[in-house]
Amino acid sequence: MSAAATAPGGSRRRVAVAASARYPDLREDWPIQRDAMAALGLDATTAVWTDREVRWDEYDLVVANGAWDNIHRPAEFLEWVDLVADTGVPIVNSPATLRWNIDKRYLGDLAAAGVPTVPTTWVAAGQVVAAARVELPEGEVVVKPAVSGGGFRTARYPAAEHDRARAHVADLVSAGSTAMIQPYQTSVDAAGEVGVVVLGGMVSHAISKGPMIRRGVGARDTLVGNELIRPASPDAGQLDAAVGALAAAEVMYGPTAYARVDLVRLEDGSPAVLELELLDPALFFEHHPEGARHFARVLRDRIQAG
Repeated sequence: MSAAATAPGGSRRRVAVAASARYPDLREDWPIQRDAMAALGLDATTAVWTDREVRWDEYDLVVANGAWDNIHRPAEFLEWVDLVADTGVPIVNSPATLRWNIDKRYLGDLAAAGVPTVPTTWVAAGQVVAAARVELPEGEVVVKPAVSGGGFRTARYPAAEHDRARAHVADLVSAGSTAMIQPYQTSVDAAGEVGVVVLGGMVSHAISKGPMIRRGVGARDTLVGNELIRPASPDAGQLDAAVGALAAAEVMYGPTAYARVDLVRLEDGSPAVLELELLDPALFFEHHPEGARHFARVLRDRIQAG
C-alpha cells in the first residue's frame, strides 16, 4: 500500500465522490475509477450530496464530479460546497472553481482572456423585452440556459425559425434563467465535438461526441440519450486550445484535479471552446482505463498535500 494513501495510524484514506439521488452509482465507468483508487490505498465510495445524513467530515477528500442535478438547485449546491469546505475536508475542484463554473457566463471570462470560444449572446434573467428584440446570429442558432448541463432546455433553430428561438429565450428569462444564444457550428454535424480530458493539469485522453441537438425537436430536459461517444485523437490546434482554456481558468481560480474541454470547429476551421467542464464532466474512463489510474494518482496526491 502506498504510504501517500495511508493515514498516520495506518488506516486507508477515504474518498467520497458526490452523486445525485437519481444516479447514486454514477456512470458505467465508476467501477473502473473505484478500483483504480483502491489499488493506491484509497477507499472510495459514492455519497448523495443532498443526503443530510452523510458525514462529509469523515472523509479525507470529496470529489464533486458526480453531482449532476446541481443545475436544478444551484444555490443549494453551492451551499453544500461551502458546507464541505467549512469542515476542513478538501474538495475538488476547489469551491471557487465550482462556483465560477456552474454558470456558463464563464465563457465571457475565457474570451476576455484571449481563449477562442464560440461566440455567445446573453440575455439576463427577467429581461423579457430584450428577449423579444434580441439580435440573433445569421443562420442556425442554439438557445439554452446559462446554468445547464446534459442538454437541459437546449434547442437549435434554423434561420426560418428565429421567432421560435426568441420565444425560447423569452421563456428562459421569464423563468429566472439567463439565456445564451450561439451560432450553431455546422462542423458538428460532420465531425462532432472533441472533448479533451485533463487530469491534474496533464492531458489524459480525448473523446468525440456526435451531434446531440436535433433540428425541429425543440427544448428537452436532457439530450444525453443522443450521445454517441468514441475515442478521439485531437490535433495540435485542438490540444493548444484545450490547454490554453484550462490555463486561463487556473490563472483565475487555481489548479484543477479534473477538467474536460469541449471543442468545435468554427466556420474557418479553427478550434473553439464550446464548454470548459470543471464541475461535473463525464470523464469517459471506459474508453481509456489508464486515465482512471492517472486520476487516482491525482486524488492521492491531493490528499497527501493536505
